[in-house]
Amino acid sequence: MSVCKVFLPLALAAALLPAAACRQRVPAAAAEAGKRFPLKGVIREVEDGGKRVTVEHEAVPGYMEGMTMPFPVKDAREVAALLRPGDRIEATLVVEKDKYWLEKILTRGFVTAPAGGSAAGPDAPAKGEIAPRPNLGVAVGDAVPDFALTDQSGQRVRLSDLAGEPVAVAFLYTRCPIATACPMTTAKFSQLDAMLAGKNFGRLVTVTVDPVNDTPRVLADFAAKAGAQPKRWKFLTGSPEAVARVAESFGVLYRTERGQVIHTQAVAVVDPRGRLATIYYTDDWKPEHLLRDMQKARGA
Repeated sequence: MSVCKVFLPLALAAALLPAAACRQRVPAAAAEAGKRFPLKGVIREVEDGGKRVTVEHEAVPGYMEGMTMPFPVKDAREVAALLRPGDRIEATLVVEKDKYWLEKILTRGFVTAPAGGSAAGPDAPAKGEIAPRPNLGVAVGDAVPDFALTDQSGQRVRLSDLAGEPVAVAFLYTRCPIATACPMTTAKFSQLDAMLAGKNFGRLVTVTVDPVNDTPRVLADFAAKAGAQPKRWKFLTGSPEAVARVAESFGVLYRTERGQVIHTQAVAVVDPRGRLATIYYTDDWKPEHLLRDMQKARGA
């Protein structure tokens, strides 16, 4: 893998000169029109609060060889705030005229262990804070570890209690101030809840990432405002330790910063046998996507 250390904000064409063997030749029209390429790699450096990251990335098909270079980040503030050196990411590389950047960054908090020592998590919790550990998210097709949490009515609910039905699972918290994050997830789940109303299958589960504040009573009020059907849609909380263990099974990381919970997003479908059927780590899923996935999971 080549190493191409460039200094921003140089134009992409200048930063990736063919003479430096840093990329393959690309038609000028591609950059003019604004092209998007999938990029995978490991973050080696984070600057300016996540606004720039240096990534050791794989070859970008049809565009450039693998190398290590910095990229501007144009993504949601809460995503940029979570980026840490050692994170293994998938992202979209956007090239537009003489500019380039990364967006739609996905990270499950994978970290590279330094030689001769253990890896320190990229989102190490503050002293005394309980947070999910990285690298423990199950793969699609694998069984999701059973868990027991408390729903909005104060009843104990186990994942295994829902066996026999496809279950859509999301993570959020009731105090979330970012309209495009938790409130949007809740709105989409409300639509999905309505879609399932006329069908004879499917359960919905939302797990709080703020268990200290999101008590069953708080979740009950939140569920009522969302119009949730209690038998079909469960809002779950529990001890910080129990919630963190559930989150890490789905590759979700979170930490508290200035009174807010900074967290990665994940929406998943668990099949009737308790296996992870699908999972989305972005916010570009739609209720009909989950309905389709739940229908497919029934026959898995």
